[in-house]
Amino acid sequence: MSPHLSNHDRSAPGLFKAGRSRTVLSIQSHVTVGSVGNSAAVFALQRLGVEAWAVPTVVLSNDNARPHVAGPALTADQLRGIIDAIAANGVLSQVDALLSGYLTAESGQLIWETARRLKELNPAVLFCCDPVMGDIDKGFYVPEGVRTFFCQQALGLADVLTPNLFELGALSGARPTSLAEVLAAARRLVEAGTSTVLVTSVECADLDREHAHMMAVTADRAVLVSTPLLDTHFDGSGDLTAAVFLSHLLAGQDLAAALGHTAGSVHAVLAETIRLGRTELALVQAQDRLVGAPAAPTAELD
Repeated sequence: MSPHLSNHDRSAPGLFKAGRSRTVLSIQSHVTVGSVGNSAAVFALQRLGVEAWAVPTVVLSNDNARPHVAGPALTADQLRGIIDAIAANGVLSQVDALLSGYLTAESGQLIWETARRLKELNPAVLFCCDPVMGDIDKGFYVPEGVRTFFCQQALGLADVLTPNLFELGALSGARPTSLAEVLAAARRLVEAGTSTVLVTSVECADLDREHAHMMAVTADRAVLVSTPLLDTHFDGSGDLTAAVFLSHLLAGQDLAAALGHTAGSVHAVLAETIRLGRTELALVQAQDRLVGAPAAPTAELD
């Protein structure tokens, strides 16, 4: 498998400079302190020119990286009531995309219902599902019911999936260790009904370890992007990546351009977070980099 470098436009995308902006209904966690879930996605979407309507699956003081965490999870009936009120007010049809992230055991069914509801109003609505289940160093950290939703229901309904490498394995039933195996696993999800798969962390023996890699795959195309490795991890980076990638797809960018701009922006935000010595994403301080970072070069895969 040999990559072919692409020299597509690397300038800032300038999303939605003409015409109406798009609207995203984002259903995922909310934290008061920190930048994870909707607390990362909503700001990024808005800064990129997208209307963002946030619905929280949980409302927490902060993420689990801090020693004390408090706050409630919303029940399925409470979440359904919010969606019903939006519909009753006659504005649910304005939604162009549904973005889902961290879910509770009760909220998976609500996501499925909402996606179906939106697609009945407008078949062109994109459902971008970040299948938050776990990571290589942590294993699974969601209830079995959430894993079942992602593996059985989301696969047939989501237009865009944004798993990390661990989640890709869980969804595809594989443990990919080479670039070819990662591509094969992603294509398995495409064959199951998802139009676009963004693998947000590609780590394998035949890729260099001095860069972080992501891969975007459709039925007829596969694109790899690499950015200099930043030897640290920030909670919320996956939430940020999914939101930024979705915003570029909504702006009409093709697969390579959306991937390159996403990688460039997310890397710039992470680099600025490190420079400032922060332990949580410095989204406000790095907002100009989020919008204006040049796209990272991409490579087409055979």
